[in-house]
Amino acid sequence: MDPQEDSCVTRSGPLYGRDHERAEIAGLVAEARTGRGGAVSVVADPGSGRSALLDAVAADAPDFGVRRIGGAAPEAGVQGAGLHRLLVPLAGEVAALPAARRGVLEEVLAGAVPAAGELPLGAALLGLLASLARRRPQLWCVDDAHWLDATSVRALGFVARRLAEVPAALVFAADPQSRAGVALDGLPVLGLRPLTAEEAGRLVADLGCGPPGGGTADEIVDLAAGSPLALVELGRAAGARQPAAPCLPAPEGRLRTRCRRRLAGLSPAARTVVALALAGAPLPTGVLMAAAGGAGLARETLAAALDEAHTARLVATGSGHVSVPGRLLRTMLSAELPWAEQVSAHRALAALTGPGASRPRQALHRLAAAGGTWPEPVAELEAAAGAVRATGDPAEAAAILEQGADFTVQGPVRARWLVTAAADRLAAGDLRPVRGLLARAPSHGGSASTQGLRRLVQGEIELRDGVPALAGRHLVRAVDHFAAGRGETLARALMLAGEATCLAGDFNGYFALADRARRLRRDDDPPTLRLVFEHFAGMSATFRAHHEEANRALGRVVRLAGASGGPEPAIWASQAAYTLGDARRAYELAVSAAHGAGELGAHALVPAALVYQALSALMLDRHAAAEAAALEGLGLARSTGQRNLAVDHLSLLALLAALQGDRAAVSLRLEAAAHEVAARELGRPGAFNCWASACLDLVEDRPADALARFRHMAAGAGQTNLAIRGMAAPHFVEAAVRCGRRDEAASALRGFESWAASSAAPGRLALAHRCHGLLAESETSAEEHFREALRLHRDDDAALEMAKTELFYAHRLRRARRPRAARGLLRDALAIFQQYEAPPWAARAAAELRAAGDRAGPAVQPVERQLTAQQIRISGLVARGATNQEIAELLVLSSRTVEYHLRNVYSRLGVRSRTELAALFAEPVPRAGPATRGSGRAVSG
Repeated sequence: MDPQEDSCVTRSGPLYGRDHERAEIAGLVAEARTGRGGAVSVVADPGSGRSALLDAVAADAPDFGVRRIGGAAPEAGVQGAGLHRLLVPLAGEVAALPAARRGVLEEVLAGAVPAAGELPLGAALLGLLASLARRRPQLWCVDDAHWLDATSVRALGFVARRLAEVPAALVFAADPQSRAGVALDGLPVLGLRPLTAEEAGRLVADLGCGPPGGGTADEIVDLAAGSPLALVELGRAAGARQPAAPCLPAPEGRLRTRCRRRLAGLSPAARTVVALALAGAPLPTGVLMAAAGGAGLARETLAAALDEAHTARLVATGSGHVSVPGRLLRTMLSAELPWAEQVSAHRALAALTGPGASRPRQALHRLAAAGGTWPEPVAELEAAAGAVRATGDPAEAAAILEQGADFTVQGPVRARWLVTAAADRLAAGDLRPVRGLLARAPSHGGSASTQGLRRLVQGEIELRDGVPALAGRHLVRAVDHFAAGRGETLARALMLAGEATCLAGDFNGYFALADRARRLRRDDDPPTLRLVFEHFAGMSATFRAHHEEANRALGRVVRLAGASGGPEPAIWASQAAYTLGDARRAYELAVSAAHGAGELGAHALVPAALVYQALSALMLDRHAAAEAAALEGLGLARSTGQRNLAVDHLSLLALLAALQGDRAAVSLRLEAAAHEVAARELGRPGAFNCWASACLDLVEDRPADALARFRHMAAGAGQTNLAIRGMAAPHFVEAAVRCGRRDEAASALRGFESWAASSAAPGRLALAHRCHGLLAESETSAEEHFREALRLHRDDDAALEMAKTELFYAHRLRRARRPRAARGLLRDALAIFQQYEAPPWAARAAAELRAAGDRAGPAVQPVERQLTAQQIRISGLVARGATNQEIAELLVLSSRTVEYHLRNVYSRLGVRSRTELAALFAEPVPRAGPATRGSGRAVSG
């Protein structure tokens, strides 16, 4: 380890992402306040915020006597030096101790190692702490314990294990696997995880580097990999950075200084190993040995050099490879290692042939060895990156091009490679480096295709993680660049531009794009482009309520999906099938798209495919499958940095909860999405969220509030969201009827019924008949429509929607003085509502049963003693050791909702504790699949 390293990040300012750890130590301090002392060891890498955490802990204990001691590398071998620093300010307290304890501590103060041994020293130190604690509770914070001398750290460890009756707390902070570890054995260990992207983004924003989602901020967050020190140093250096320069900490900063010092301390052989590992990224061990041999290193010298570089933490070994760990360290080594040494390493690797020699990487090595100017290595590298991309590894293709861009001095080539690398990173779901790569690419002198690709990438990243209106402008410019080429890139640019206008709620913009697509059509268009043109024709006709025309075009989209191939056309075709009302085909296409994207390494597409998987599962009334897809999509969207898609999934989850009447879950999910919806002007999720809130108002018997929300959705700052307004029509009709606005209800129903009839989807037709039943003037007409709705629900296998129709029908029967006929419907509905855990709906059905004269109504129990899909999911997480709070965060629920589900699980299974429940779920719990039935209807614009 570097003797000058210090784990402190900052001695002041807010503490980012350490609330849990701070609370853990606060609990220890609170126990000490009551006389039950204890200790904890915070074990984490340098730069992880250990010292900042100790500062915060000390600030949280103003009523304690706080002592701070830190290990000092120059004194690590001086026995007793740490205790001497601790005791000097306490010399008066030591003098007041009984003679038996005082003497050994006075020896330390006099600079002598106690001759009596470690036991008397530890006992005397414990006596001193107890004496101080009798007047005031004590908090001793020991920072950098790995640099304490052995005598001091063993004495402090002795005290820390004997605090049960002393009002004192000891908190140690140390490196992992440090020599302090043995001396502190027996103490609870608290690790510090890397900061999440959200926490890191807040820190970087506070440093003045722009908001999360900006190019500089995202690049810093990506490079720092959750290290607070790296975030601070990268953030502070960002202001002086040139636009095309790599993101690096300042040369005088602690990270660069540490890297430089470690590198300078290596032998020439170890430096050769580091240079080879840096060039290889990563390098198979056999290739390293061959290249080192070519550089003149003997095998025995290589082993020692590799061990030296590993001890200096400049290389990592594992799985048969040697690499430089972490993008930040690789970037710093590229800046610190002399260029001549890096070129020599590339030449040694370029000379290798035979097994283990990677052809794409050899192209890179030859380019570096040639100085980056010869046309043959340039062409070879581009071909190699293309071959890697074709195998389903766009991330590796991007890495090759990024490194190649560092070796070429040709501006157009550098621009082309960096922009293409940005596109590959985006496809791989690695969004954070994308804006930085675009910023590094020369903005002038590139070809028209490079400029077009730049616009396409800028537009797509804004679409996924920015402002859709801005995305649309970039993407329309990309269409201008690619219009003459008539290939798949034009198809992508058009479809992404259309998606951006829909996400923003700009349907006039969508119609303009559809008109342009119509003018671009030719007879010899390839299948993917034909699919896109038909998609625009079909969706624009749908939005204009020209349903017959829409059905013909969208049917052709679905048929063209097979000929087009690839996950994106499958996603577009899934949307078309969904709009047609063919939920099963939409589900199949979405599942195929998600699987195909994973196979190709196009991980950024998976959350988009899961949107339509969730939507089509909703149409199929498979509530659990829809929720599982949306939760998976939410997690993947967040992990790939696609915050706009994360909002889409949150909005879907809110709608799912609203259809069940779960106010707590709806509120939590809408709150999680609200800021992004407002800040980015996301029209589609905003409309979804209005719909979800209105559904909840209807469940809770507030139809006037629901009607007001629907009107707000139609008259917001943007244009009316035509797609979501159309699908929400059945709920609008319900609200309007209950408010006596029958004309408004009838008008909304006419538009919805026209769409439902053209699609011939049983579920939509059932909803149309239910609305007619609600509006019908005569009892005969109402009964005909309700009965037809129930028949269609059964054909569609839609249990929860059928139960709601039974409830509305029964209410009409009861008001018509036919309680006996109503009771049978209500019992069936109540059983379904209880089975699917929709308490508000169950309460309404039970109230109707009581009003219909059924005394047994409230006592009706679930039809099966089995768990719901949500209960199975929660039970499986409990079995894996998750807390209620962790489960709530993962499933975007409130802790109270998780507790409610667990109470029901305990009751149904007859268990009394989490341990008993975990024993029942010891095997992996199958994820709820498409066969699980649920409820809901939705559409994406």
